[in-house]
Amino acid sequence: MKGYLTKQKVDIAGQVVHIHIKMTKELDMSAVENCVCFNLRRVTRAVTQFYDSEMRRHGIRPTQGSILSSLQAKDSWNMAELSDWLGMDRTTLVRNLRPLQRDGLVQISGGGRGNRVEMAITAKGRKQIEKLTPAWKSAQLAAVKTLGEQRWSAILSDLETAALALNNN
Repeated sequence: MKGYLTKQKVDIAGQVVHIHIKMTKELDMSAVENCVCFNLRRVTRAVTQFYDSEMRRHGIRPTQGSILSSLQAKDSWNMAELSDWLGMDRTTLVRNLRPLQRDGLVQISGGGRGNRVEMAITAKGRKQIEKLTPAWKSAQLAAVKTLGEQRWSAILSDLETAALALNNN
């Protein structure tokens, strides 16, 4: 790995333990393995797959769970508001809303040229959130336990700082 020095240490049982120490030289920012976008997308795919394994048995993907939870937090959303809130382009939002609407979890009204599309969670959608919440909490607790609360708090803060900084450019 560029930017890292690997040292080997042999423990008593004869197992090799690799310790990665960040070197003081600057990262090669032209190297793909140091690409901000690539690394963030790789990590988000891994996290999504982790949550998906917990939530799949309820027939909801993590992205759809986020949509339902957002719709539950507010009486009514329009497409632009929800898209902005989720940081999701409208095409992706529509693709994720279709199965939720088909299954009666979300109600969508309006549309067409010049009309605002309004969305709301249905009673069935609220019940689905209740069933889904334990699986989400299980995934959340496992992820935070793995990372450590302080580390997760720092990561969350860093991600928010990055999002704000990059959105202001």
